[in-house]
Amino acid sequence: MTYPVYGETVEEIKRSIADNAPSRNGNSYYAGLTKWNLAATYDLIPTHQGCLLDNAEVYLTLRIHLPVLAQKPRSAALEREWRRFFNSLNAHEALHGQNAHRAATTLLAKISGKRTDVPCSRAKLIAEQATQTLIERISAYDKDLDARTHHGATQGAILNPSVQ
Repeated sequence: MTYPVYGETVEEIKRSIADNAPSRNGNSYYAGLTKWNLAATYDLIPTHQGCLLDNAEVYLTLRIHLPVLAQKPRSAALEREWRRFFNSLNAHEALHGQNAHRAATTLLAKISGKRTDVPCSRAKLIAEQATQTLIERISAYDKDLDARTHHGATQGAILNPSVQ
């Protein structure tokens, strides 16, 4: 998903991003945003030993929001700077997307064909708690990624104000 930004200078573009960014935290804003949701379904089949989780399916909804420059920059240098910034931001947000995908594949591996020695009612609770723990762990990893990279700035997802 994209949202339009406008400007003929780096400062104008940055202001437009600030005004239109889909993610805010107080007075802070983030040019890119990755949202994901993870859900799973499976059959609980009682066995003599406990329960079998079978026919597992994992559903990952992933949306990456990025700015798109809605007008041609007034200089070739600014156009290059925009492309560099956009590519860096896109790469950073893709890392969040990869984390979500990793969570989905991990969840599928953990529940698919899983045999337990507890009744199915208990197995369902355990699976739900494990899913929530996995989601929290990946979310914490995403927050750590943003802290380490200053939301992608150390990876180049910042516009250089000296570019004309």
